[in-house]
Amino acid sequence: MTYSDIKIITASPDDFEINRNELAQRLRCDRNSQIVLPESCTAAFNSAVRYKCAYIRTSVELNEYICDFGFMKIPSRDLYRNLTGCSEAFVMAFTTGIAVDRLLARLNITSQAEHFITDALSSAAIESFCDYACRIIRENTGCVPRFSPGYGDLDITFQEPLLSRLSARETLGITLNSAFLMTPVKSITAIMGIKKQEGRT
Repeated sequence: MTYSDIKIITASPDDFEINRNELAQRLRCDRNSQIVLPESCTAAFNSAVRYKCAYIRTSVELNEYICDFGFMKIPSRDLYRNLTGCSEAFVMAFTTGIAVDRLLARLNITSQAEHFITDALSSAAIESFCDYACRIIRENTGCVPRFSPGYGDLDITFQEPLLSRLSARETLGITLNSAFLMTPVKSITAIMGIKKQEGRT
């Protein structure tokens, strides 16, 4: 079932820049390094990637370290603290698409060096896409930093109801395995609280 309130954002590699500090960290380089990636890696990645985000805006009630989104209740002190002062939140999922997984699987066989570089590029790219999409989502809205299952005490198992609410299999092609890990691998789920406006309850 696909809900009518789910919104979609797509992007191309030309729409935003990949954070160079994030890329340096993934490549295990100094943050101030001048990174020049092989053209073959960037070209193959840019050809494969299909950036896509699905999100909803929903109410959230906070009570005794329980975060109630209506479709899921999450016991988490860390998420509770992150959402303090919020009565609504954006619930989101992001992916680079299954073709990136296929590219990485192929490179893992043909070239370990290119696999390492492309894997680092892919990881930095999905984080940068998240930042890009979040800027669009929160436009003219005050928000707290995004928070993902697996951070702090927010259990990774909550990816299941989150992805289900976003109809992620249909909207993004994202599936979960028995360990609650996503395919495509370069995918992220997140919650971003909306700050209450002054003068409103």
